[in-house]
Amino acid sequence: MASFNHLQVAPRSAVGSGSLKAGFRRILLLVGSACTLAAQAQTAGASNQDACLPITMPTADVLFNSPKKVFAHYFYMFPLSIDNKPSAQDYYNVQHLSKSGESGKWARQGGFLRQRPLGGPVISAPNWRLLNVENEVRMAIARGITGFTIDVLGVKEATDNDGHVQMLLQAAQAVDPRFKIVVMPDIAQFKSDADSVTKIIASVAASPAAYKLADGRLVVTAFNAGANPPEWWSSIFKQLSAQGIRIAFVPTFLGWRGSATAFADLSYGFGDWGTATPRGARAMKADPDAAHAINGKIYMMPVDPQQYRPKDPSIWEAENSEAFRSAWTSAIAANSDWVQIVTWSDFSESSEIEPYTDATLARDIGTGYYDLNGYYSAWFLTGHEPAITHDVLYYFYRREPSNAASPAQSLPIRFTNSTAKDDIELVAFLTAPGTLKITIGQKDYLQNATAGITSFRVPLQPGVPTFSLMRNGSTVFSFKGGVQIYGTSGTPSGVLDLTYWSGSAAQSGRCSL
Repeated sequence: MASFNHLQVAPRSAVGSGSLKAGFRRILLLVGSACTLAAQAQTAGASNQDACLPITMPTADVLFNSPKKVFAHYFYMFPLSIDNKPSAQDYYNVQHLSKSGESGKWARQGGFLRQRPLGGPVISAPNWRLLNVENEVRMAIARGITGFTIDVLGVKEATDNDGHVQMLLQAAQAVDPRFKIVVMPDIAQFKSDADSVTKIIASVAASPAAYKLADGRLVVTAFNAGANPPEWWSSIFKQLSAQGIRIAFVPTFLGWRGSATAFADLSYGFGDWGTATPRGARAMKADPDAAHAINGKIYMMPVDPQQYRPKDPSIWEAENSEAFRSAWTSAIAANSDWVQIVTWSDFSESSEIEPYTDATLARDIGTGYYDLNGYYSAWFLTGHEPAITHDVLYYFYRREPSNAASPAQSLPIRFTNSTAKDDIELVAFLTAPGTLKITIGQKDYLQNATAGITSFRVPLQPGVPTFSLMRNGSTVFSFKGGVQIYGTSGTPSGVLDLTYWSGSAAQSGRCSL
């Protein structure tokens, strides 16, 4: 059984790729039937209910016509497929998720990654890379994302016809010309290399998929833009102007307030990278007004689900879904002009909202942030809180506590500007009051919930939690979490995994993308 109510991009999805039927067939093939609802105990009936979303997503026309924008930071190092091999034997599973992968380069960290993109079928077409990127664009649109900011780490990635930047521009134009790309030179990589940054910006200027303002200016951002002074940027923009390329600069800072005054004359607006903690997310509520007060600059607020970096190794405590939900509510309440999701696909920092999985390739254990983004994007872009059409429960939890033993890796984890919180969270979207239940360790935890959104948390403990919604003494529906929780002795692999795994279910079944 499948529901496609939220994939309202089909009329545009076939642009540049054959018939409407062919475009929708590609969605089915590559997204994996969108929300396949696996039958569960106590989930009979209500077969038209989407277990991924508690709302009916606005149409793509409504979302794209909004004066606001939702961009997601696209990190091209982690495409849907690196080598077009069967998922169980591809580079992600064999190298990135393995402690001994890449000749043991990341052995001290227990491996490079803890998550990977959802697996998919091998594509026989020679342009399989482009088809996968087109799929990512469709997936983003389905959850209210109106464009990507693409982090660029090399000149050839932008200037070569088969580089990731040109491929993304081509994919966006083919799927829906309203989905726009904003180029983002990564100054942590280029430092003061002005020639490379100039070439990267110029490489996208002629593309109809590159985001331009109504007056024709090309919108450009940059990661850690404040690493170079305004004069350095001004020199680049003068060179581009001589080529007929006018720039609307929206720099992304690591702490925007310290750079705003110096960059005010140079910038159309400001953005910040933010941080994946609830405290940091709530503190951003004053930022849009502060930016608007500087000669009417726009503000692009960061929304970050989690930041867990095994490669460093470091982590910011997101407190399950709270940092993500708090950032979104700050953006909405503060009337931010744009949002930048940090990130769409940076699996090395565990910050992706793109659906994710692990070496098991389970398709229902990394969908929560992606689906929550649909709800909050719809609210942000329309200006109206979406009506909850049916009950959906989301879970967020780790597979082991933060102090678990990890004998198979030698580098300890560091919590940055935050304190570890080891909880199981159930986030309920309810049409009417009910009772929430989390069952773990042969113990039931109960909480009464009103109609609307309720977050219910209990201490993390070993086992597989069961989540239930009850009304009038009867269970409406119930489902198990997707991953087992281990105790302080750690996982069987001996490698620490502090990912927040997530999924959802409705009365019709569970969300499996």
